[in-house]
Amino acid sequence: MLGVVRVEPDFEAEYPGGDASSTEAFASLVRAGTAALQELDRRIEASFDMGQPVGTVLAVLDGAAGPLTPTQISERVLVASATMTANLDLLERRGWIRRTSNPGDRRSVLVEITPDGRAIADRMLAGIRQVERSALEVLAPDERVQLLDLLARVMARIADMSAEPPAALDGDRIRPARLDSTHGDL
Repeated sequence: MLGVVRVEPDFEAEYPGGDASSTEAFASLVRAGTAALQELDRRIEASFDMGQPVGTVLAVLDGAAGPLTPTQISERVLVASATMTANLDLLERRGWIRRTSNPGDRRSVLVEITPDGRAIADRMLAGIRQVERSALEVLAPDERVQLLDLLARVMARIADMSAEPPAALDGDRIRPARLDSTHGDL
């Protein structure tokens, strides 16, 4: 099992501009998010023989007020159009969605969830709520509220950073002796 990320004691000597707790927290946040998605993927795959991204498409359609275009779905689930097409193909083969002509744009289609798709979405989403509860029951309710507040602040900062032109990755590193090669050239 992978736990939180911990850096070496000489981290700040290795990265003079770095901050050990920032690196540990950022890497652990990424690790936690990845682990959560992998667990959802594992359970959705075992229960419905589809990956989490396909399940997310179904959930988006289930929560929509009406049919959506593939582009609208892609924007909501943040996937490329080629991947979206494959996801929609799978859901359509199973009878969980249907595609119809878009009367507002003859070049596109509308996608809507079917009654069978709604039944699957109901089961899947209720199961996901159980996974979420189980994963976070290690925190008291007030700790979950605090976690949400902290995550909101981090996400807002990342959104601000994303609105700026990307700064080049650069900085100082002093390679520590523990990383010196003792094996010669490979």
